[in-house]
Amino acid sequence: MGSMDDPRFRSDLYRGTASYYDRFRVPYPPGLLADLTHRSGARGEGSLLDLGCGPGLISFAMHDQFSDIWAVDQEPGMIDVARQKAKTAGITNIRFLTSAAEDLSVPGESFDLVAIGNAFHRMPRADVAARVLRWLRPGQFLALLWGGSPWEGQAPWQQAMSATMARWRARAQADDRIPPRYDEIRRQRPDSGILRDAGFQLAGSYQFPVSWDWTPEALIGFAYSTSVLSRAALGGLAAGFEQDLRQEVCAAEPSGVLRQTIRFGYELARRPALCGVNHLRAGTSAGVPGRLVEGPGSFGMIWHLAGPGHASPGPDRDRIPVTARA
Repeated sequence: MGSMDDPRFRSDLYRGTASYYDRFRVPYPPGLLADLTHRSGARGEGSLLDLGCGPGLISFAMHDQFSDIWAVDQEPGMIDVARQKAKTAGITNIRFLTSAAEDLSVPGESFDLVAIGNAFHRMPRADVAARVLRWLRPGQFLALLWGGSPWEGQAPWQQAMSATMARWRARAQADDRIPPRYDEIRRQRPDSGILRDAGFQLAGSYQFPVSWDWTPEALIGFAYSTSVLSRAALGGLAAGFEQDLRQEVCAAEPSGVLRQTIRFGYELARRPALCGVNHLRAGTSAGVPGRLVEGPGSFGMIWHLAGPGHASPGPDRDRIPVTARA
């Protein structure tokens, strides 16, 4: 199937969200990043492509594991924020590029790891997967990272937030920010099938839950970091949205303790190695206690790190919430 089978998102959906994204999105857990570093074979050299990088959450977290990093996003505001962060921190091994993933020009076999954080589902996946396969060196990896959203859960305050966001999306007429048939196409063509068709070998899925305490102000900031309830999407309704969300969440949880176990994880796929060379590390994790438990997942198999401090078998995570960062 061609890349046009995927729904196309507008390119301006994250305009004005970069500062909120950088401030209010929960960082990827250190355990996840350490596990990905080990499985991908990163050793302080080689090249990383952070595709759909946003304000650089992956690039900055892994900058000392690679000698050269490309951080690429189609939203200029995201690149501006990331570039300023690198300048402030004195980090010099990240180059920042403004480009859509499908328009990026990269020589073949340039990267040892391509990481896409909460963004693959918004790209023309077949096209991007085929490109990434060419950009990777043989035997090297593509990682699709993801993280949950605060309204995902059964706690009363989470249900109140979910209902409030749905109500204000309708008031702002923001439903057109999600393409028609998005959910249907995602069900019919999961990421695992896209990657297999492109020529990838699927190497496993790994989950890392994190406990996180929110405040009403942080929940508002998170909402402003999304494509569907950004300040641009809300326009003059923003003040009313803020007041409503504070009231609803606080009424649902009078104690003010807005605690969530956020699920983070990544799916790993590999460009096949040259004959006689095998760098596959799926199923091993140096220095990580526990064991690997097989269960159903978005790649047909999902490996959960079971043991102290790690996830037990959990649900399929192929479908990322549509309001999560692309």
